[in-house]
Amino acid sequence: MLLNRLLIKAIVGPELARWKAAGHWPALWWRDDDARQPTPALDRLLTLSNRFDAPLTLAAVPDGDIAALAKTCRQVRGVELAIHGFRHENRAPSGKPAGEVNDHDEVADVVLELGVALDVFRRAGVVATLFVPPWNNVHPTLKKALALHGLGLSGYGERRSLDAPARVDVHLDLMRWKPRPRFRGAARFLLRARRLLAERRRAGLWDEPLGLLTHHLDHDADSWRFLEAFLSTVTPIRRLDRPRFLNAS
Repeated sequence: MLLNRLLIKAIVGPELARWKAAGHWPALWWRDDDARQPTPALDRLLTLSNRFDAPLTLAAVPDGDIAALAKTCRQVRGVELAIHGFRHENRAPSGKPAGEVNDHDEVADVVLELGVALDVFRRAGVVATLFVPPWNNVHPTLKKALALHGLGLSGYGERRSLDAPARVDVHLDLMRWKPRPRFRGAARFLLRARRLLAERRRAGLWDEPLGLLTHHLDHDADSWRFLEAFLSTVTPIRRLDRPRFLNAS
């Protein structure tokens, strides 16, 4: 882990120093995807969240054991549950990017699906305010349905659009996915982080969120080691200020 810390300080450290000299700190936040039920991997993730006082948004699939997840998450301060799709099933036509909502879906049907998902979370004692589409596929029909339910949206991107106040993305994926899930690599991850931080600083976007994305069920040993080093070196991680991102209209 020492090597990872040295790399973090060498690659990202100077940029963070520029932020500090300007009297600011990045709006770092953390999202983890694909939870369905408590597992040893989830316990490990929550232990890191608790150890480094790093608030965590856990995106959970409604067809899982949400009640058990909620009970487990309540044991750690700063953990919230977000809705991660409906069943995490790829319904995209052949040749199209993976996603649950496609061009053949009606807004009314997606609104009903969202209602069912919200009810699952409510029965588990969770008032969900954020929706995370599987594969980060933000279909226009999904966006319309989310607006009707007053739900915020979180995908994957580079910078938040002023036209999408209810959207807050993640930007730094710990994993690579092809041909198999594995750690992205410290240098690749950190160079992207440095670029995005520098872009925000130069534009004066001091409060523009910068999101860390993890997938606890897919982490290999290198992923866990780097995540621990990152959380211990680049702090604090913030809790999302939900009212900033929800569009009351």
